[in-house]
Amino acid sequence: MSLRLQPIERDQWQDFLEGISQGSLFHRWEWQDIIEIGFGLKVNRLGFFDEKGVLRGLFPLAERKMSLLKLAGSSLSGAATPHAGPLGEVTLEEVLPALEEYLSKKHTDYIELTLPDMSGKDVVEQHGYTVQELLTLDLAIEKDVESLWSGLEVRCRNAVRKAEKSGVEVFEPQTLEEWLEPYYELSVGVYRRQDKEPPFSKEYFTALWQKLHPSGDLVVLLARFEGKIIAGGIFPRDKNVAYYLDGVSDREYNKVVPNNLVQWEYLKRAQAMGIELYDMVGANIPSIAKFKKSFGSSERNYLYAYRNRTMAARLGRSVYVKHSDTIKKFLKRS
Repeated sequence: MSLRLQPIERDQWQDFLEGISQGSLFHRWEWQDIIEIGFGLKVNRLGFFDEKGVLRGLFPLAERKMSLLKLAGSSLSGAATPHAGPLGEVTLEEVLPALEEYLSKKHTDYIELTLPDMSGKDVVEQHGYTVQELLTLDLAIEKDVESLWSGLEVRCRNAVRKAEKSGVEVFEPQTLEEWLEPYYELSVGVYRRQDKEPPFSKEYFTALWQKLHPSGDLVVLLARFEGKIIAGGIFPRDKNVAYYLDGVSDREYNKVVPNNLVQWEYLKRAQAMGIELYDMVGANIPSIAKFKKSFGSSERNYLYAYRNRTMAARLGRSVYVKHSDTIKKFLKRS
């Protein structure tokens, strides 16, 4: 089947998504709004159409200008979108030629794809992409709280008990004003220790809240100890799939292990909401992977691929790899 890629309107996008049973947060129209606001990107909402003009799939494509280069991605690095790519009954063999035609018309220098599994690795490589295999962790949500608790490793259950006995309290703020400032300050502290800028701005957190919380698709949890906010987590969802999008904590309070309690409190909420799959988003840092695995999650490999479409892009990527931290700081301030 030959496909063409072209912009579509919100009504078409929404109608198509309603026919998808599995949750796909990063294909929602609202998610594209969030990353446009939070990261200063332009997101093209595109559809794959067959020869008869029938919409066969969705494709969010983020764009950013970097100097003279035009970068695009689904998803694009640095935009807090673990995976995107095509959604629908279309194959990569059909998708990639249509994408290449679109990118040529738009004079795009560089393209990234992040797909939820490794099934398309060979096809993507055949189309000239460099492919990397990344790792995340998924947790199937049990039907009852007792089974959820049993699925935690012993060390994790002990940490939850310790936090509770120490007097850590986890609560769910109901307004943006309740959590934005303390959460952001914790985020700044986390990255200051690494001599880095926090990746998420207040504008991004605000957009998350405004776009997802009114529909019940965002939970923010904060941990309080002796009157002070010491940890927190952000958990969006779409239909039956939830995500651990971000977490922060003050390491001075590691001894009362608030992060374990934050996760446990979210798991109980997820079970009550009917969540079936909890994507813990990323397992490429060993210490973080160990923490996430303690909740009973299992590994899933997913695909990251990029292609330099011009010589300028090839040179630009080599510079970015060497100086990525400096470039990220510049992009955040621009």
